[in-house]
Amino acid sequence: MTGTASVDEQPLVSVITPSFNSGPFIEATIRSVLEQDYPHVEHVVLDSGSTDQTPEVLARYPSLRVISPAPATIPEKINLAFELARGEIFMWINADDVLLPGAISRAVTVLQAHPDVGLVYSNYTDIDESGAVIARRRSRQCGFRDLVEVNDWVPHQTAFFRRDAAASAGGVDPRYPHALDWDLWIRISKRWPIRYVDDYWGAFRIREGQLSDRHRWERWREVRQMSRRHGGRFLSPLFFRFYWGKLSRAARLLASGHVRLFVEKLIGNTVARFRRR
Repeated sequence: MTGTASVDEQPLVSVITPSFNSGPFIEATIRSVLEQDYPHVEHVVLDSGSTDQTPEVLARYPSLRVISPAPATIPEKINLAFELARGEIFMWINADDVLLPGAISRAVTVLQAHPDVGLVYSNYTDIDESGAVIARRRSRQCGFRDLVEVNDWVPHQTAFFRRDAAASAGGVDPRYPHALDWDLWIRISKRWPIRYVDDYWGAFRIREGQLSDRHRWERWREVRQMSRRHGGRFLSPLFFRFYWGKLSRAARLLASGHVRLFVEKLIGNTVARFRRR
């Protein structure tokens, strides 16, 4: 941050990290927060009884504010953090993602320059398990209707939002454990302007076995329910984006001669959806 304001005069930023058995990656997350150039940060880690090396990693960083044992589910962790965090500005980053250098200071600068804005966000990168960049993902400016009917344009590992915005939205909704961030952005954008910044503030780690891979259909079901609840049309662009992607992948499998794999995926998805009913 530039300027002559003392640390105590600058807004406190609370970075929130829900954790459970995140040992292989959480140290990189912690260090990405510690190495920011913004001086007024509290990092709140909510760990629900990890049995791997996570407690040992957390113990190495006394500056952390560790809440343990924390509730078991991510929505419960996030809502508890919203109650306990002391900052004027919140952001949450999962225990396998990282903040990029300068992210906090740049986000605070934007929020200070635009006091009417409730949330700011940016582009992000994909990284692999070793932390190497494998893709750069651009976002765009969006608003309430875009979020409800088109796409989640707010990568949560880049989103910084005011405490008042989170409070006015009512925290995260436990009915959408796989889409709770998207739903929160919708409810914030209904009450506050939100602002996109063409920069890169966070990195999303691609790794084997992550929740976003294992629960794709659950997430899609939640997204559809969430969209409709906020007034989204049944045949919205969101609907067509999802199923066009499915059809495109199926066509590529068939065109490349992978008929057996296509049938296995079709049967597997059908059985999985039937079991969840």
